[in-house]
Amino acid sequence: MPWPVAVVDVMPASPIHTVPRLALGRIEAVAIGSSTGGPQLVEQILTRLPAYLPFPIFLAQHLPPSFSRTFANFLAHRAALAVFHAEDGMPVLPGTVYVGVGHQHLRVRRAAGTARPVLEVSPQPQTLPYKPAADELFRSTAAIYGRHTLAIVLSGIGRDGTEGARAVQSAGGIVISQNAETCAVYGMPRACFEAGLSNAVLDPECIRQTILQLSPGHGGGRAFPAAVEPARGTCAE
Repeated sequence: MPWPVAVVDVMPASPIHTVPRLALGRIEAVAIGSSTGGPQLVEQILTRLPAYLPFPIFLAQHLPPSFSRTFANFLAHRAALAVFHAEDGMPVLPGTVYVGVGHQHLRVRRAAGTARPVLEVSPQPQTLPYKPAADELFRSTAAIYGRHTLAIVLSGIGRDGTEGARAVQSAGGIVISQNAETCAVYGMPRACFEAGLSNAVLDPECIRQTILQLSPGHGGGRAFPAAVEPARGTCAE
């Protein structure tokens, strides 16, 4: 049976503000990791993006299974983007958000015998304290999309996302962490920043606008050099 197709209207993009000191490159996938305080931030960012983004967005939000499905349905009714609760083997499409299943890891892999990316939903490894883990998502996204990966670390307890961010940077991708002032819990973004893995430290509105800037037609396509210091910015609407 074919996967369901969401019918959505195109939401006009808001005016875009330049991110300070951040040279922007072309992105083919966005991976978001978040925990405590994350759902509100994810809603704020995703529901104000247009439907025509040319890349997928993967979300590893620490939630129980029943809540992750509810959250996916909530976003699907509010966002212009298509939103699905992730399923193993689901094909990856542009302009689509994939919400990780609670107590399962979300990864991206190549379909057998092809270069086509599909989702992998699995409880393994069991040893990690959080499922879905941002580390697992970031590592797999970097392995598939390389330097065209944008990883975003949002509010949350602990260090999940730090090692995955290291893999993204090693592949030449971009890592953005949320600023302390707007975090409910400044744990995950702080760990990433203190490990020297944040190319930029931004507030949620600036993160949203950066996603747009990285899209073709919005100034994307330029090289993203390694940052000596993370760019910091607050984007006014």
